Formats: sequence, structure tokens, C-alpha cells
Amino acid sequence: MITEEIKTRFIQAVKDGWQNGNLDAWDMFYAPDCVFHKPPFPDTTGLKNVKESRKDTLKAYTDIKVEIDGLIAEGNMSSWQSTWQATHSGQSASLPIPPTGKRVTLSSCLVNRWQDGKIVEEWEYSDHLGFLQQLGIVPQMG
Repeated sequence: MITEEIKTRFIQAVKDGWQNGNLDAWDMFYAPDCVFHKPPFPDTTGLKNVKESRKDTLKAYTDIKVEIDGLIAEGNMSSWQSTWQATHSGQSASLPIPPTGKRVTLSSCLVNRWQDGKIVEEWEYSDHLGFLQQLGIVPQMG
């Protein structure tokens, strides 16, 4: 069962990881062998690999701010909606374009499956098209 205390600590760990770069804060909530699904990208298996991916993102974006717009939990499942904002000030291996200096926003909905007090699986559904349009990689529609 996911309690209010766990929700509060989880939200803080998410913010610590993104806003402060303290990815070790995620160890308390994610199982070492967790699986991350982030369509349309390939799955990432293992918290170590997820942290490496996030470190790459932190190279390319500064002034990161994360808002958890809502979090609900029932049984061993939770879902949260977030708004991630950052300035594109560097370059990453995953998106190797020169820095644009643009302030971008990524809206997401994430679903977690918990087991033994840790997240073992996460599905992220994000507005990647809108994100790429803000960076100027994909033209605006219409």
C-alpha cells in the first residue's frame, strides 16, 4: 500500500533527482532491476542505466524545474502527472543538437508498478512532439 508519507517522499526524490542532480535519491524508490518503458524509445532496464541516461540529459539542460501536478495511488500502482521545464544549454548523446538556449516544457504522465516498497516498472507517456517543436527540430503544425 502506498501511503501519503510515501507519496510525499517520492515527490521529493523526483525533484531532488532532476532539480538538484541527486540521482541517488531515486535509490529509495526504484528497484535496482526496474524496467522503464518510454515510448517510442527502447525500454531501459536497471536503475543504473536509467541514471546514466538522466546524467546525459542533465548535461544538456540547466535550470531544471519539476512540478508534480498530481499523484494517485491504489494498491501496488501509482500514476503521476508532471511538468518538466529546463533551458537547453548543452548537448547530449541522446539528442545531439547544438544548444538552442530555449526554455522548454515537457508534460508527462507516468504509471508505476510497485513491489516490496519499490518501483519495479514505470511507463512514461510524454509530449515528445511538442518538446521537439519547442526546440525547433520539428516544425510547428498548422
